[in-house]
Amino acid sequence: GNLEGRKVTRIAAGHSHAAAVTSTGELFTWGMHVDHEPKLENSLLHTKIIDVACGQNYTLALDEEGRLYSLGKGKTGVLGLASTKMTLVPILVEGIPVGEKVVSISAGWSHVACTTALKE
Repeated sequence: GNLEGRKVTRIAAGHSHAAAVTSTGELFTWGMHVDHEPKLENSLLHTKIIDVACGQNYTLALDEEGRLYSLGKGKTGVLGLASTKMTLVPILVEGIPVGEKVVSISAGWSHVACTTALKE
């Protein structure tokens, strides 16, 4: 499979999908009746992902710079993209205050929480 030979450092499971982060910062997602095998999220290869969280039908990914990305079903505005639409590719969440970075993430059934810290 697509994860064969890679070291998985983080893994998360949602309602009907899962996601994994590798030691090189790659994000893989699968499930939600879309992909039955882990799929590399190619649009994030420009950055190193360090953490992942899964909610009901959405995924959050945190990169080493403290940037937050989201993808999946946007019901209740859970993706942080000022929309309730679905996105199949990770999109940068731009609502983080200037001068701050995200340091931890959590995904609930239909809500998200994150903590931030001042950028150094």
